[in-house]
Amino acid sequence: MKKKGLWISSLIVCFIVLFLFCINWYFPYSPFSFTKSVFYNADSIVVKEYKKELNDFKAIYNSEKKNTLTDDRTQYILPMFEQQWLVSGKPVKMKVSDQLHTMLNEVKETKDILIELAFREKYSLETKEYLKIALVTCLSLENEIVELKNSKFHSRSTLNRQIRNLHMSFIRCFDMYATFYKEYRHLR
Repeated sequence: MKKKGLWISSLIVCFIVLFLFCINWYFPYSPFSFTKSVFYNADSIVVKEYKKELNDFKAIYNSEKKNTLTDDRTQYILPMFEQQWLVSGKPVKMKVSDQLHTMLNEVKETKDILIELAFREKYSLETKEYLKIALVTCLSLENEIVELKNSKFHSRSTLNRQIRNLHMSFIRCFDMYATFYKEYRHLR
């Protein structure tokens, strides 16, 4: 009788452990998850094109820098667009505690800088419009990251889709800022 009770207890324990492992794998950000992470593998063609655009922008930025607030603040905006997960062709571990917190802080800092530029610098109407679009895109990014951080019960495939969409949003934000900056430099 004791052996039967012990066998049933060990079977229940094995079932619970197996259940927790399945939840950990299928719902990586759930409260029951041990690591709260998921691997993201970006499309290599998208990464290659993005890196090219980023390097082209940095070449423009580094050529003939002027002593203006916009030029000065751009150096603090660039790290947001150079994050490892955006430019890596290899799978990157996206942890809630590390990656997403860092990402959110970068976006908030960039948002603050864009707001500062909007109120402290004088731009042409077209340049102001590009700055406005860059700021709106940055606000959207912030919301996407917060939503991703709060995705406790989303499946692994849903999280991968959200991260892929976030990756594309970062690229759109970069495009808007690069367009703003190029227009600003063109008129100087």
